[in-house]
Amino acid sequence: MLEEGAQQLNQRFSRQIPMVRHMGFRITAWDGNNLRMDAPLAPNLNDKGTGFAGSLATLATFSGWAVATLLAEKVVEQDWEALVFESEIRYLAPVTGDFYAMVSVPEEDVTHAFLAALEQRGRAKLVLNVNILQDGEEKVRYRGRYAVRVRKV
Repeated sequence: MLEEGAQQLNQRFSRQIPMVRHMGFRITAWDGNNLRMDAPLAPNLNDKGTGFAGSLATLATFSGWAVATLLAEKVVEQDWEALVFESEIRYLAPVTGDFYAMVSVPEEDVTHAFLAALEQRGRAKLVLNVNILQDGEEKVRYRGRYAVRVRKV
């Protein structure tokens, strides 16, 4: 079962970011340390009948953003925003069926430093690694740098 924050994030995605609804992205697991976001192949096909690279990149970016968001919500009550500012991606093999992204929260000391900086300075950065898999086989490897900051009024 999803924790309440992840359930609310799925609802917010659907409401605020129509593309997510069309692509079928959905958080299916979040335990506070690991996130899984699933996607069906059908709305994400390319002209070769495999996963569209843009959809795969979007899922990777978006699942990392979801983790940064869920972590930030633990410590920041003010109006804030999360964004990706740098990324790199490797496509390892074609995606031929439904697929999913897996993101793990970094080691405890990195996460603690991120949350402490966010709480004390109102901004922090975090590097997240995302793997896109199909039937347990890694298809895409992504690394994104995310920033979270309290919005200035």
